[in-house]
Amino acid sequence: MSDCLCEINTSDIDLTDERYKISFSNKDIGFLARSFKETGLIYPPIVRPLNNKFVIVSGFNRIRAHIYNNPVHNNGIKILVYETKSDVTEYQCLLKSIGSLAFQRQLTLAELIICTKRLDQFLDKQQIADKSPAIFNTALGPSFVGDLLTIGALPDPALELIHTGHLSFKSAKRISFFEKDTIKVFLEIFSKIHASQNKQLEIILYLMEITARDAIKPKAFYMNQEIQDILSDKKKEPGLKTKDLRAYLFEQRFPIIFKTRQRVKEKITSIKLGNKIKFLPLENLDSQTYSISFTAKNYKEFLANVQDLNAGLENKELKEIFNQ
Repeated sequence: MSDCLCEINTSDIDLTDERYKISFSNKDIGFLARSFKETGLIYPPIVRPLNNKFVIVSGFNRIRAHIYNNPVHNNGIKILVYETKSDVTEYQCLLKSIGSLAFQRQLTLAELIICTKRLDQFLDKQQIADKSPAIFNTALGPSFVGDLLTIGALPDPALELIHTGHLSFKSAKRISFFEKDTIKVFLEIFSKIHASQNKQLEIILYLMEITARDAIKPKAFYMNQEIQDILSDKKKEPGLKTKDLRAYLFEQRFPIIFKTRQRVKEKITSIKLGNKIKFLPLENLDSQTYSISFTAKNYKEFLANVQDLNAGLENKELKEIFNQ
């Protein structure tokens, strides 16, 4: 039998019970509340009767918006809802919760992780994959479901970082195989910086290679004063912290390359090619090519850059850079 459409009092809803909540949407519901005032409640929330109260299955924000519009009613206000049958199961409620959102919009990666983690109580990996079109409104392969379950085993802060874009799927999968203390280190690092997926993977790789080479625990290395100073600098934006952290890790991982690059940078500076000319040193030991470029808005600027390059051709430092 289908759910029953009825009116209940919001004071009878246990707003603290979020067992079926899968969305990270805790944003301001002012716009939604305004929409309710102008157009009314188009899609009623779904609630489940439980222990003399109602538990929200779907529509957390709709209920919040309804209460937002009626703040003076301390004893609650009436709201139209779909009430499930009393004998509905946890699994059925979970499917309702997922389906009501998945068939409105595509679920985010963090939401997919939450859903598969909860479904794992009732279905195995293959079953989740087989039923995924009907549950998630998209087909998921067994391997991908397995990855979602692996990442779902990470501590709760990981989901928030994935949701905000501070932790990529590949990075989350990479750190999920580490020890608990090591996982915590990376979660703390990525909560304080903002890096692309490639830069995240680079940070993970360098830190793990440094600690393996020096036979120390990642947690002990993470507590180095240099790293702590970088991450705790409140005056710097997360992007600048990322840049400083990568530079420090590169120096620790490749000290010889770092020193060589520093010497080359000093020589490049001494050549004085001009402010508009960029002369980049080799990225690593395997690289064979230097990068030299400049910008020009007009022919005059173009000519000035060419003249600066010509002036540096006989410079001893420039010859040393290419002949070393």
